[in-house]
Amino acid sequence: MAHTPPLSAVVRLPVRLDVAGHVARVGTITLDTGKPTWPQVADALRQVADALVAAADSPPDDEQEVSTDGTS
Repeated sequence: MAHTPPLSAVVRLPVRLDVAGHVARVGTITLDTGKPTWPQVADALRQVADALVAAADSPPDDEQEVSTDGTS
């Protein structure tokens, strides 16, 4: 009887950044369960870090309004 490899599933995990109670949904980590997990997580976190650096290096938007309740 032929051996069939197990099917891999794709798992999507939401990523939320919480700094002093200010929460932002920054993306999703997509994991293939048929591959090693930690290299995939490390790659996703590097992408989040790159996005944070790009945001920090960009000039501020003087037109942006921020509400006290964090909704905008």
